[in-house]
Formats: sequence, structure tokens, C-alpha cells
Amino acid sequence: MAAWLWPTVRSISWAPLAGVSACLLAVTLVTDNWNAGLVGIAAAAVAGAQVAGLHDPAAALLSALPTSAAVRRARRLALLVPVALGVWLATVDGSLLGLLALTVVGVAVSVHAGVPAGVAVPLLWAIFAWSAGFEWDLR
Repeated sequence: MAAWLWPTVRSISWAPLAGVSACLLAVTLVTDNWNAGLVGIAAAAVAGAQVAGLHDPAAALLSALPTSAAVRRARRLALLVPVALGVWLATVDGSLLGLLALTVVGVAVSVHAGVPAGVAVPLLWAIFAWSAGFEWDLR
């Protein structure tokens, strides 16, 4: 087993993904089907939760080590994406393309503008699409 695995698992903030998972499970239990607008908001919430998990509280301390920030970010994504995908398939089971697009955009923004901006962009994107009446289902 890789030496980086357990320290990375412990350092990831799992609370955003757990909170989104609980909300999606509650909505799944209450409603029979997911309409397109709700799928978009759910995708943005899952994407934002994944990006929130990229926050590295020890970034300043670890910057002197030979492992780069990009490698640490990739390792966090390698742990977060399968969990988020499992949550998505277990609750919403909607289009993966929308979730992928929002996650990629959130990660790209978080690299250049920080994790809070990376979390905000997928949420704002989905809210704009919902308010403008864009169809979300990309199947």
C-alpha cells in the first residue's frame, strides 16, 4: 500500500461530500424521479463537494517537500472522485457528462483562483443554467 494513502485520506475534508450525500439521499427517498433542473443542481453540489475536498490545510508546510502541489491534488482527486461517483450513481443516476464538466471546471478554477472559487463556479454555473431554462439532461 502506498505510503501517501492514509495521510491523504485523513487530511481530506470529507464533510462537504458527506453533507451533499445526505441531502441527495433525502431527496431520492422523497421523490420518485429527478427532473432536469434538479439533476443540474445535484451535479453542481457533488462537483462542489469534490472541489472542496481539494483544500490542503498543510499546503504551506508541505510546499518544501519534493512532492508537488499538483501531485498532492491528483492524489486527493484519485480518492474523492470514486466516492463522489458512487454517491452520484446511488442517488441521482443522471448524466455523467454534466457532473464531469462541472467537476473539471471546478478543479481548473481551484488551481488558479483557489478552492473557494473552484467550489463556487460549478454552483453558479448550475444556478445560471437553471434560471435561464437550459436543459441539463445530456444523455
